[in-house]
Amino acid sequence: MMESKTHPYLTTLTPLRGIAALLVVVYHCNLMFQPFLPSGYSQFLDIGWVWVDFFFVLSGFIMCYAYGKYFNQHVKMDAYKKYMGARFARVYPLHFVTTIWAFVCCAIIVHLATGLAPFLAEIFNPKALPASLLLLQSMHIGYFTAPLNAPSWSLSTEWWVYMLFPFIVPYFTKLKRTGKLVTTIMMVAFFIFIRYVLGPKTYFHPGPTLNTLTDFGFFRCLAGFFVGMLISTFYQHRSGYRIIKRDWFFALSFFGVLAAMHFGIMDILIVAFFPVIILAAAYNQTAVKRILDTRVLQRLGDWSFTIYMVHMPIIYTFLIFRVLKKPAIYADFRTLISQKPDYGLGIVLCIVVVTLTLLVAALVYRFVEVPARNYFNKAFKTKQRQILVDAVEV
Repeated sequence: MMESKTHPYLTTLTPLRGIAALLVVVYHCNLMFQPFLPSGYSQFLDIGWVWVDFFFVLSGFIMCYAYGKYFNQHVKMDAYKKYMGARFARVYPLHFVTTIWAFVCCAIIVHLATGLAPFLAEIFNPKALPASLLLLQSMHIGYFTAPLNAPSWSLSTEWWVYMLFPFIVPYFTKLKRTGKLVTTIMMVAFFIFIRYVLGPKTYFHPGPTLNTLTDFGFFRCLAGFFVGMLISTFYQHRSGYRIIKRDWFFALSFFGVLAAMHFGIMDILIVAFFPVIILAAAYNQTAVKRILDTRVLQRLGDWSFTIYMVHMPIIYTFLIFRVLKKPAIYADFRTLISQKPDYGLGIVLCIVVVTLTLLVAALVYRFVEVPARNYFNKAFKTKQRQILVDAVEV
């Protein structure tokens, strides 16, 4: 049985992924419905996609923290099978359900619409179902944006990183001081490579950016995951503990990243805040921990994966009614985005979607995600404590 007896469950990290998931929902509401902030007022929403990178970093941290001891010397086939079985039980059932939901919505939209702009036709592409079910849609097989349940592009990349993870663990767990410094430099170089070499080749952002999706999203995921694994080694050795554990340090780093997003600071610098936030939350045992340990925030964190996976099908369900009313609304993308925004309507729609997402997430978590996870864990004979099943898969 793959059960940890030494690592406590880091409750302070749970709410962070819930908050990040909700911010992704808000970002997509602003993108897919009506903007609710005037252009130029704040860049906070424009760069909301960066929270996916937060998930990558957090996932790498928790996976290394939870599973590192099992693969720090070598990879045994029995342990590897149990590990992958547990990963499948954790992510695939919900992915399957939400993919089918998104597929049905997209098929209806395609049927009702009198023409779709190429970019939107790719998003609503029913033919992407096989690739999506096989978690291949973001592995550079031809899609220029994320199809069907769009947020699952990140799950597609992360699934394949999961497969590599056990073989990478020994490198990170054996790092000494010099090795950590060299690896940090390598990670910085990796992000620079993604932003300035791969980023300009993307369809959606034809310029320097970290926001690669179905083209080079795997490398983006790998970079964030590596950073998470690296800071897990810092955590294990209590690096910088005396300062980073302070309440003010967490507040400074967390609100610092919000300010950086507001002012439109370079994305690669925003991502640099994420390891600091994670370490600050993991170390903290005082006021910040008491706040993050509140029942509401803990529950929000429990629902984070569900929130992330159900919000886009909910948005698509609304879009069906929009297309039903105006079949040609998505025929010309330029005309669509050039229309004068109704900011009041945008705020209302965002509130409605966020509220529905939370309600649906609560139900799906209880009646789909957890029962399915337990069923497959039993089928695969994998027994895990909470720390092992609550890694971030988005």
